[in-house]
Amino acid sequence: MLILTKDNVECCEVAASINGQPKKSPGFIYGNNVFIKVKHYSADEYEIAIKDCRENFLDNEEEQIATLVLKEPDTISIWIQDNRYKPIEGSTKTQINSSQKASKSQDNDPGTTLRLRDLVARMRGKDGVKIKTRRHKLKLYQRCFLGNETVDWIVENIKIDRAKAIKVGQKLIDKKIIHHVTDDHDFKDEPLFYRFYADEEKSIWTDEL
Repeated sequence: MLILTKDNVECCEVAASINGQPKKSPGFIYGNNVFIKVKHYSADEYEIAIKDCRENFLDNEEEQIATLVLKEPDTISIWIQDNRYKPIEGSTKTQINSSQKASKSQDNDPGTTLRLRDLVARMRGKDGVKIKTRRHKLKLYQRCFLGNETVDWIVENIKIDRAKAIKVGQKLIDKKIIHHVTDDHDFKDEPLFYRFYADEEKSIWTDEL
């Protein structure tokens, strides 16, 4: 769950054919994925919005839905990834601050700040790492993923070797984006449980980035 503000996004109209019926929705593009608005709340219902987001979208053991929360002065809204929708022709596509404005001269090292933002969006997207509730020694750990599966995913999607993929994972820990569920390990190419801080009601985009 990534928490954004009005300054971070610009909405556009998107459309899809759902069960043969045309549908339109407010939407925006983030990490090459389309997000549509599914719920909104008044500004004083922030805690309710976060709770609903967790219960309805993040705590689903069968499927984790990539979710964004947009915090505006007067309202809070929940947006979910739905790539069935496409921007309507002529509608302005969203720009998410500098995460989608890297210049051609930007360093291609996946450990740079801009690439980390894009990487996290992809990791948390529909085809990202497998985030779900897992069990270890009779204890359940919600919304977590495996270190070795994450290395597999980075190698496959970023096209780097495993040693560099481990370094990328460690950088995510160093930047306070992910952590071991009990904070007992650095990032390792092992079936250890890790979790995004964003899935613990903590915004991952801090001044440290």
